[in-house]
Amino acid sequence: MPAVSFYLPEHILKALREEARTRKTSVSRLIRTAVEAKLDLEKRKRAKSEFLKTIRSVSLGSWNEAHKERTRESDDRG
Repeated sequence: MPAVSFYLPEHILKALREEARTRKTSVSRLIRTAVEAKLDLEKRKRAKSEFLKTIRSVSLGSWNEAHKERTRESDDRG
Protein backbone atom coordinates (compact mmCIF):
# COMPACT_ATOMS: atom_id res chain seq x y z
CA MET A 1 0.00 0.00 0.00
CA PRO A 2 1.47 3.41 -0.91
CA ALA A 3 2.46 5.66 1.97
CA VAL A 4 1.29 9.23 2.44
CA SER A 5 2.79 11.75 4.83
CA PHE A 6 1.06 14.78 6.30
CA TYR A 7 1.33 16.98 9.34
CA LEU A 8 -1.05 17.05 12.30
CA PRO A 9 -1.21 19.43 15.21
CA GLU A 10 0.51 17.91 18.25
CA HIS A 11 -2.70 17.65 20.30
CA ILE A 12 -4.45 15.69 17.54
CA LEU A 13 -1.52 13.33 17.10
CA LYS A 14 -1.42 12.78 20.87
CA ALA A 15 -5.14 11.97 20.91
CA LEU A 16 -4.71 9.58 17.96
CA ARG A 17 -1.85 7.78 19.70
CA GLU A 18 -3.93 7.39 22.86
CA GLU A 19 -6.90 6.10 20.86
CA ALA A 20 -4.67 3.69 18.94
CA ARG A 21 -3.27 2.30 22.22
CA THR A 22 -6.79 1.91 23.60
CA ARG A 23 -7.95 0.04 20.50
CA LYS A 24 -4.67 -1.90 20.26
CA THR A 25 -4.06 -0.78 16.69
CA SER A 26 -1.73 1.58 14.87
CA VAL A 27 -2.25 5.29 14.28
CA SER A 28 -2.06 4.72 10.53
CA ARG A 29 -4.80 2.04 10.68
CA LEU A 30 -6.96 4.38 12.77
CA ILE A 31 -6.54 7.17 10.21
CA ARG A 32 -7.10 4.81 7.27
CA THR A 33 -10.31 3.46 8.83
CA ALA A 34 -11.60 6.99 9.47
CA VAL A 35 -10.85 8.10 5.89
CA GLU A 36 -12.50 4.98 4.45
CA ALA A 37 -15.60 5.55 6.59
CA LYS A 38 -15.81 9.19 5.49
CA LEU A 39 -15.46 8.28 1.82
CA ASP A 40 -18.08 5.53 2.18
CA LEU A 41 -20.47 7.99 3.85
CA GLU A 42 -20.03 10.45 0.98
CA LYS A 43 -20.62 7.67 -1.55
CA ARG A 44 -23.81 6.60 0.24
CA LYS A 45 -25.05 10.21 0.40
CA ARG A 46 -24.55 10.61 -3.35
CA ALA A 47 -26.32 7.31 -4.04
CA LYS A 48 -29.25 8.32 -1.83
CA SER A 49 -29.47 11.67 -3.57
CA GLU A 50 -29.50 10.01 -7.00
CA PHE A 51 -32.13 7.51 -5.84
CA LEU A 52 -34.40 10.27 -4.52
CA LYS A 53 -33.94 12.26 -7.72
CA THR A 54 -34.97 9.21 -9.75
CA ILE A 55 -37.99 8.46 -7.55
CA ARG A 56 -39.18 12.07 -7.80
CA SER A 57 -38.94 11.97 -11.60
CA VAL A 58 -41.16 8.88 -11.92
CA SER A 59 -44.90 9.36 -12.15
CA LEU A 60 -46.49 6.99 -9.65
CA GLY A 61 -49.98 8.39 -10.01
CA SER A 62 -52.18 9.66 -7.22
CA TRP A 63 -52.56 8.07 -3.81
CA ASN A 64 -56.03 6.81 -4.78
CA GLU A 65 -54.66 5.17 -7.93
CA ALA A 66 -51.85 3.51 -6.01
CA HIS A 67 -54.25 2.31 -3.30
CA LYS A 68 -56.68 0.95 -5.89
CA GLU A 69 -53.83 -0.93 -7.61
CA ARG A 70 -52.55 -2.30 -4.29
CA THR A 71 -56.03 -3.45 -3.27
CA ARG A 72 -56.57 -5.14 -6.62
CA GLU A 73 -53.20 -6.91 -6.37
CA SER A 74 -54.07 -8.11 -2.83
CA ASP A 75 -57.39 -9.48 -4.06
CA ASP A 76 -55.65 -11.40 -6.85
CA ARG A 77 -53.31 -13.11 -4.36
CA GLY A 78 -56.14 -14.63 -2.32
